[in-house]
Amino acid sequence: MSGAVMGDETLVQVGDKIADQIVCRDDGSEVKLSEVIAGPTILPIVRYYGCMPCRDFLFGLENARSDLGADSLRIVGLGKAADYQAKYLMQNGIGYELLLDPEENLYQALQLRRFGWWMILDPRMWWRYLRSLRSSRQGKITNHPLQSPGVVILGEDLTVIYLHRGESIGDYPPVDDVIRAAR
Repeated sequence: MSGAVMGDETLVQVGDKIADQIVCRDDGSEVKLSEVIAGPTILPIVRYYGCMPCRDFLFGLENARSDLGADSLRIVGLGKAADYQAKYLMQNGIGYELLLDPEENLYQALQLRRFGWWMILDPRMWWRYLRSLRSSRQGKITNHPLQSPGVVILGEDLTVIYLHRGESIGDYPPVDDVIRAAR
């Protein structure tokens, strides 16, 4: 790994290869991350599947995927827990697989941190929540409420092609930017 050094820690960056991780399907079965990556794959990493801005982003990716043709864009979502929330979303409009990372292995591998409580005072976070009201409803919190979201695009060999680490609730890049990076 050749990432930037921050303090005593080396941050994963674009071009670095991450270690394979064990994640779970919504039925509880374990699967290696490398087994679900086929070519450039977008992985939205949500705080939890009940988070309104997270759901909004997931549906934004689904709409883009549908517009471009489902087979032309590979997406696999990832959240910490709550298989029932993942199942609900897959039964109600999300056409790509939503996986679970109960041990937060990928969160840790990509250094998706918890943000400080003071970020809750950030007006941008509140704007993201208000904007997501048009299409989402808040679900039960099933991860730490201050967990940062993220988006990574991984190549077939688990090389990081694109990485966005969110700094607060709902801090996702524009869907169009993610789609361009995946192509």
